[in-house]
Amino acid sequence: MIRKSILLILCILIVGSMSFQNASGVDLEKIKSSGKIIVGTSADYPPYEFFLMNDEDSELAGLDIDIANVIGKELGVKVIIKNLIFHELFSVLESGEVDILIAGLNPTFARTQIADFSNIYYKAIQNMLIRKKDKKKISFLKDLRGMTVGAQKGSIQGELALTKIPGAKFMYFDSIFDMVQNLKNGLLDAVIMEKPVATSYVFRNNDLISIECLSSGSDDAPLGSAIAVRKGNRKLLKRINEIIDKLKSENKIYEFVENAKILLNKR
Repeated sequence: MIRKSILLILCILIVGSMSFQNASGVDLEKIKSSGKIIVGTSADYPPYEFFLMNDEDSELAGLDIDIANVIGKELGVKVIIKNLIFHELFSVLESGEVDILIAGLNPTFARTQIADFSNIYYKAIQNMLIRKKDKKKISFLKDLRGMTVGAQKGSIQGELALTKIPGAKFMYFDSIFDMVQNLKNGLLDAVIMEKPVATSYVFRNNDLISIECLSSGSDDAPLGSAIAVRKGNRKLLKRINEIIDKLKSENKIYEFVENAKILLNKR
């Protein structure tokens, strides 16, 4: 009886292991057999992703879009980009509507519980965007006490603002563009975003300035951006990591960032 029970347990473990191994490669095989990879992004985050003509009917460009296109080329499939609301990205990934997410995503602990992440492909420090006329009264994060600060809903910047700016009022937005407009209109006193994104908005809005918002402490190290896949898709993740490592070794990531800046300057 005991021997039969042990045998049954072993069979269950073997079948479970085989199922897991099969599941680990299912997304990559599905992508290759379908001839397409569906990429989720949120296209108001230059230089990572943005519309070339400030129009949602225009072509998408940016660092993340270039990376997505390289992944498609390396896998031998067509790339289909889905523009989504930022805070809905992970629920859409989990539902299977997209295969991967590329949207300047930081692999925080909370996010790693619901998705698997690639190697870091780009690092950037955090900045605050303020009105130029306020530069004498806002120089540091502590100056925002009692003021209204904006961040994108579901973003790491929103979490950082809560911990690093005590005494401030916070407002969260689906769209970076809407957030910046509210800053310009006076509803917000500052917004928190990554430095490359802040720089791109300053370039197109001469009434705004960008200030690094680091404070003392070990957690001031630049956060990194990574690509998200559904949990357990090890073969797809391994292939993506190989592509990222190749891009970094060839200095292509820097090239993509610079190309995005050039395109932004032409808008």
